[in-house]
Parts: sequence; C-alpha cells; structure tokens
Amino acid sequence: MDGDLAKKKIYPTLWWLYRDSLLPNNITIVGYARSDLTMEKVRETFEKACKVRLNEREKFEEFMGKCAYMQGGYDKPEGFVQLGAFVDEIQKKSNNQPVNRLYYLAVPPTVFEPITTELKEHCMDHGDSWTRVIIEKPFGHDLESSTKLSKHVSSLFREDQVYRIDHYLGKEMVQNLMVLRFGNRFFGASWNRDNIASVTISFKENFGTGGRAGYFETAGIIRDVMQNHLMQMFTLVAMEKPASLNAEDIRDEK
Repeated sequence: MDGDLAKKKIYPTLWWLYRDSLLPNNITIVGYARSDLTMEKVRETFEKACKVRLNEREKFEEFMGKCAYMQGGYDKPEGFVQLGAFVDEIQKKSNNQPVNRLYYLAVPPTVFEPITTELKEHCMDHGDSWTRVIIEKPFGHDLESSTKLSKHVSSLFREDQVYRIDHYLGKEMVQNLMVLRFGNRFFGASWNRDNIASVTISFKENFGTGGRAGYFETAGIIRDVMQNHLMQMFTLVAMEKPASLNAEDIRDEK
C-alpha cells in the first residue's frame, strides 16, 4: 500500500477514474498488504499521491468512502479467508447481485505464487460474476522463474482471467504506435527493413532510484526496464501487422 508503484501510478489512476465517472458507482476498492495501517493513514497517502484540488474535495470524500484496507500476510491463508469473506459480505449487501472481483498484484514476483494460490482457494467469484487477476512486472527474475510462474498461474486460472501487464503500454504515445504503423497509409507502406536502417529507443527519467535502492540492488536496471518496458515498445515497433486489434492477436504477433 505504500510502495513506489502504488503512490506514483495506482492511487492517482484510481482517483482520476473515479473523479471522471469512469468507475461504477457501486465499486469497492480494498487494499490488502502486510503493513499495519489505519484508514486515516491510507487516506493521507492517497491524498498526497493524488494531489486533490480544492474543488474536488467533495468528490474525493465520496471516493474515500468506497475504499477499505485489510492487513494480512502473503503466504498464509488467514488473511485471504478474511478478504474473501469481506467481498462475500459486499455481495450480500447488494442483495446478492453479481460482484465482479479484480485483483491487482502490485507486489514482488517472489510472492506471486502464494498469493495466487490463496486467491484461488478463498477469494473467487460466485454465480454469474467473474474474477480477474492483474499481474504487474517483473514476471519472474529470469527465464526459468518466469516459465515456472507462468505454468503456476495457468494451473489456477483460465487465460481470459489473467492480465500480465506492463504499465508503460498505457502511455498515450505507446498506444498510438499501433495507429501510427497500421492506420497510416504512408507509414504502413514504408515501415519495413528496406526503409529503416536502425531503431533506437531512448529511456529517460527525471528521478533516481529514490526509495527503490533495495529493489534495484537485487533486480538491476536490465530487469527493471529493458526486458519489459523497452522490449514491449520494441515489439510494437518491429512486429508484423496482427490479424486484428484484439488482445490475443496482438499478443501472438508480439
């Protein structure tokens, strides 16, 4: 709940989506982590990360009313039993209307396996609702661990229940690469090896490691940005035109 990714990306995005009425009114956002936090502390962290304007205060209070926090471990069932019961209670309060569950795993890859195992055991959907799991990068720390993790996740969830994401793909310019390449007649005809001599992708940030020194000590810059962010951008630049723009065809062409 107090990680770098949460403060820089997740908290502001959730707030902006709610502020702009892009989330359902009956949504409940539940934070789950090992930290012993009060809702007051969670509110302070959210407010600081989201930079709420004065004229947005009323909407922000409404947003925070949709939020809850639970403390629990990542490798023991007790916390996940409570989490599953909490979501079940939300469903009961909604007159047993379908409650869809979206679990966002912004956690170290070392705990992906125990978390997904416990989610499958204690926190799945019931009836006509659905469950999805979003897994952030890094997906493992090398080929062997990535393959092992992929097999583990596939043993628990169907492919359409799993989103392996790279948040750099959400950047507007990166998303526009597909349109630039395949929706532009001029570029589409000349974007090939006969007309392009080389490709250079520059990665620049205006901040350092900050509080992420411990992470970089074990991961390093190659695992942090090259094999995910930059490789994903390179595949968008170099891949052939997919059969369609649905997720499966784009993934297969990459």
